[in-house]
Amino acid sequence: MIGCSQSTVMPIDHSLLYVTEFLHRVQNEYTKAISFASMMATRSPNPETKAALCQVIDHLHALAKGHHTLRPPVPGQLVDFTADLTQLCRNLTSAGLDQRGIALHLTVCGPVLLDGERCWRANLILSELITNASRHAFGKRGGRISIAVAMTRGWIVCRVSDDGSSSPTLQPGLGTQIVDALTADLEGDIERKYTKSGTVVTLSFPKNLGPAEHRLELGAGKGLFGTPDDVM
Repeated sequence: MIGCSQSTVMPIDHSLLYVTEFLHRVQNEYTKAISFASMMATRSPNPETKAALCQVIDHLHALAKGHHTLRPPVPGQLVDFTADLTQLCRNLTSAGLDQRGIALHLTVCGPVLLDGERCWRANLILSELITNASRHAFGKRGGRISIAVAMTRGWIVCRVSDDGSSSPTLQPGLGTQIVDALTADLEGDIERKYTKSGTVVTLSFPKNLGPAEHRLELGAGKGLFGTPDDVM
């Protein structure tokens, strides 16, 4: 009897395919908007109009880069979580935080290699937390949002804090539901604290999935921060 070799076929995650297709369409719409604004800037004889349209074009480019950073990963790929997060923070800053006088400061513990899908979900959470803080913490005034990332006993701990006004009575919306669902996908925890000096949200999740009892053991010291490096 002649044996036949069988190739291993990776299962298709249709949810990632749908998100990829959606983001592809969004990128196409950004391209159309940038092309239209560029055409109007070229046609306008008014220097002030040209300058204003150029600012709009720069803003659209920054937004498009931000969406590109949050694209779904290639299945089975290992990526540097802190490098991706650094790029995300830079894109969010140029996409509007700096114009509003909001400083974004990132502190990391060094490179953290992570499964691409887990890295993607973590960055989606952090993007939502940063955006949420920028919308609700400062009003019309500027401020500071700090992100700190640390590794402890196999857990990744991400702390997002701001020096704005605390809103413990703010009704949870779709963003909160998405953050909680993504945190559950990571089999992690999220903790929100509202203080007089601002809001602190801490996301903790295991670097690698394993038996439940092993994750609990590793998570015993997940609230500790080491000596990280300043990035932004």
